[in-house]
Amino acid sequence: MKTPVAVTLIIMGALLIMVPAISDYLYQRNVVELLSKSNVTSASLVGQISTEYRLGCLLSGTGMIAVAVIASLKNSSPLPTEN
Repeated sequence: MKTPVAVTLIIMGALLIMVPAISDYLYQRNVVELLSKSNVTSASLVGQISTEYRLGCLLSGTGMIAVAVIASLKNSSPLPTEN
């Protein structure tokens, strides 16, 4: 596998793994901002992303990283030996 493709797979896989955590952080930050700026006395902090979507992001991202690593290892040439 070419190096740019492997690097792209690893970066995009890592971003895909981080999507649920970033989404939860932004959602909670918006709820806190809403509570601090208005007269609202309560809000629900239930996550907006379903468990199936979280699992899908985790498996897809992990799969992308695994494919990049395995393909890069298969294409790497063995180190030359000294005689």
